[in-house]
Amino acid sequence: MIEDFQKKTALPDIQSTRDERNIAIDKVGVTAVSFPIQFASSSESLVTPAQHTIANFDLFVSLPKDERGTHMSRFLQVLHGWDRPLSYDALRELSERIRGELQAEAAHLKVRFPYFVERAAPVSGEPGKLQLQVAIEVETGRQCDLVLNVKGPATSLCPCSKQISDRGAHNQRCELNVSLRLQPGTSMFVEELFSLMEQAASTQVFPTLKRPDEKWVTEAAYDNPKFVEDIVRDLAVVLNSDERVVWYRCSSENFESIHQHNAFAEVELDKRMND
Repeated sequence: MIEDFQKKTALPDIQSTRDERNIAIDKVGVTAVSFPIQFASSSESLVTPAQHTIANFDLFVSLPKDERGTHMSRFLQVLHGWDRPLSYDALRELSERIRGELQAEAAHLKVRFPYFVERAAPVSGEPGKLQLQVAIEVETGRQCDLVLNVKGPATSLCPCSKQISDRGAHNQRCELNVSLRLQPGTSMFVEELFSLMEQAASTQVFPTLKRPDEKWVTEAAYDNPKFVEDIVRDLAVVLNSDERVVWYRCSSENFESIHQHNAFAEVELDKRMND
């Protein structure tokens, strides 16, 4: 009975028809797909257990010039069939699985999700979880490429304000933002990258602070004043010296406490251009 129904209701496969416009498409697929995942920042050595979170996926493949359309449902079928923690290597495998399922020359995916790191207060040791935003882009097929992006908070204190004031100095919370490509065969934990980012600022941000902790944070920032320019330059120095990193873009946006505007600085470098 089911077979008879299928024969009677067979539907035309329009997207598989031939296209005569002779234009290949670089990326076609689905965006803004919410999906629960487990993420481990490295598949080689799980320093921290895989973390459960909700991710947002963009999934694409290339499309030849003679094909009318791709098969949108197959992206979701591949993603829904994935039942392992995601790591850098696993994301490459997921991209290859999509490429194979859609018989494409190239596949590209981007996944974005909140990621939490443990952060104890500096004096009291009060525990807390600091939220970061992580994005990973992977391309397989024509080339193999992975870009890691981490955004997270820190504190900056204005050197000029400190220098000209008899009492105190104004400070601000800043959003640090780093994207980087690594040498093939190397990796970098999310936690490791964010630690490098924080060290470029005046001091860290903590989820929970008691009074002794507030005193420590205030004085730590005062002893280490940074312009937004200082932050990105200090971070660039670290990334320049890291042989794993072949390309990076780092920025800081400082949310001013005494102005209505924000301050921003960015540095980008492709080390491969200097080879």
